[in-house]
Formats: sequence, C-alpha cells, structure tokens
Amino acid sequence: MSLWSSLLRRRATSDAGSDAQVLAGLTETLRERDAELEHLRAELDTQAQASMVHQRELHKQLRKRAREAIDDTAEVIGGKLEDVVLQVGAARDAAVATNQRVTVTNDAANALVQRAHSADEAATALNASLRQVAGIASVISGIASQTRLLALNATIEAVRAGTAGSGFAVVADEVKGLADTTADSTEQITRTVAALEADVAQMGQTLAAIISDVGDIEDAMRQLGGIADQQHEIVGLLHRSVDATMEQIGDLSAVADRLERRRHDRLPVQGSVRLDRPGRPTVTADLIDLSSDGLGCTVPTATPLAVGDAVRAELRMNGLDGTFDARVVRRVVRDGTAELGIQFGDLSDQTRARIGSVISRIVAGL
Repeated sequence: MSLWSSLLRRRATSDAGSDAQVLAGLTETLRERDAELEHLRAELDTQAQASMVHQRELHKQLRKRAREAIDDTAEVIGGKLEDVVLQVGAARDAAVATNQRVTVTNDAANALVQRAHSADEAATALNASLRQVAGIASVISGIASQTRLLALNATIEAVRAGTAGSGFAVVADEVKGLADTTADSTEQITRTVAALEADVAQMGQTLAAIISDVGDIEDAMRQLGGIADQQHEIVGLLHRSVDATMEQIGDLSAVADRLERRRHDRLPVQGSVRLDRPGRPTVTADLIDLSSDGLGCTVPTATPLAVGDAVRAELRMNGLDGTFDARVVRRVVRDGTAELGIQFGDLSDQTRARIGSVISRIVAGL
C-alpha cells in the first residue's frame, strides 16, 4: 500500500479529521516505512559482508590452489625436461662422435684410394716391363732358332769334311745344345711372362674393384656425414627449444612467486585514477579494485600502456588523496577494454598506513 493510498483511506474514514490527525498518521506511516528500509538495508549489509568474506576466502583458496598447481606442474615438467636435456646431450655427443668417425673413415678411404691408384700405376708399369721382357725373349728365341740352324749347317759341313772336320763337329754340337737350352729358357720366360701378365691384369681388375668399392664407401660416408650434420643441427634446435621451455618454466615459477607475494586481497572499489607518463597525454582510468600494494583499473584497448611502463598514479578518494610512483605489471583485454594491474613503488610507512585505513573502512562498510 502506497503512502498516498494510506492517507486517502484515513481521510475517507475520518468524519471530522483534522490536519493534525492526518499529519500524525502520515508521520506514523513514514516511521513504519523507515523501519522497513532500515531493516532491509541491514539485511543487505549483512549479505554483502558475508558475500565479501566468502569471496575473500575463495580468493585465498584459489591462490593457494593455483600456487600448488603451478609448483606441481613446474616440478613435473622441469624433471621431464632435465631428462630430455640429458638425452639431448647424449644425442649431441653421439652425433659429434659419429661425425668424427665419418671424418676418420673418409681419411682412411682417401688414403686407401691413393694407395690403390699407386698400386694400379705400378701394375701398369710392371705390365709394360713384362711386355718388354716378352719382346726380348722373342728376339732371343729367334736368335736361338738361327743358332740351331747354323749348328745344323756346321754339322753337315763337318760330316762332309770327314776326319778333318771332327773338331768342328764337336763345336757345332755344343752350339746346338746351347741353342736348344736357350730356346727352352726362352719358352719358360715367355710362359712366366704370360702368367705374370695375367696376374697383373687380375690385380688391375681387383684394384679397380677396390677403387669402385671405396668410392661407394666415400659416398656412404658423405651421406652419413650429412645425416650426422643434420642430426647435430636438430639436436641444437631441440636444445634451444628445451632452453626456451626451461625459461618459460622459470617464468611460471615467477608467476607463482608473485601469487605468493600478493598477501593483500584486492577489494572492489569505484572511482577513477589518473595515470601520468612523461611526454605522453594523461590517461584517466576506471578503478575496479584496490590493495595495499597496487590497484586494478580499466582503459580503452587503444590506450598505449604496456606491461613495464612506469606511471604516476593520482588517486582522489575519501581519505586517500595523493600521487604514487607505480608501474604496469599486467594487461589483459576483456570485453573491449584493457584491464591493467598497477603496482605501487616504494611507499612510506605513513602512505601505507593511509591505504590500509581506507581498505579497513571499505571492509567495515561492507
């Protein structure tokens, strides 16, 4: 029932109601409404305070769980990465050893090829010498044939001469025997030279096969060396990736440390803060929370403020007016605005006490 409805009802039921009675009724109605509003405000304050306490407790639990999760994750990943680092080091050592063995094998193969070429050249020279020996043996064989023919003619002439030619016949027989021996020796030399030529030809084929095989080995060693180089490069990339991941793990631990260092809860507040930067326009941001070590605010996404920027934060709040040295430690874009985390610099004990007093009043007001 509205205030005016109550007033009209009182007027309708009063036969001779006076203005004083109407005013008294109106006053009573106002007291009732005021009591209802006071009761409602008390209930709302109680609910808000309980909600704030619950929110703070939930915030603490979330930070604790986040810290534990980060620590566990960093420990597990760090342990795995340490194993990977050891395996990467072993792979790198193996790649280096493989490359060294490839180099040694290539050097040995090159030396073997050089020796094979030298042996092939020596075999070629020996084959030429054997051909010369065969030619000389052929000449000697021809001379032996002619000598036998001359010895035969001498024997015939000695027979014709009779007794007078008996001495000459003996000489002819000796010459014929020498010619036969020479012919036999020449044939033996020819057979030996032929056998040596066959052996030299076989040795040449063997050396050619060795050179070909060594060439194949060199190709294989070059391919293996290329694989070893690629493996070494991949291991290097993997090592750098592991180093980068380890740095990220360190960053994760740093985040956990920041969570641990944040002992003071951020309380929701309303208002604005001016952020001054040397040589740049002043930015007016909307406050969203406040703590004894910093504040949170929102700015348009196009605002040129980045993590690490130094600012002068000017606050105008009830009981907390002043300018503080600070820096941007967080920037998150949400719903078309950029949410900034501002961390105060070195504050005096008096300033910290003022901030603590304001926060206490905020908590008490909830």
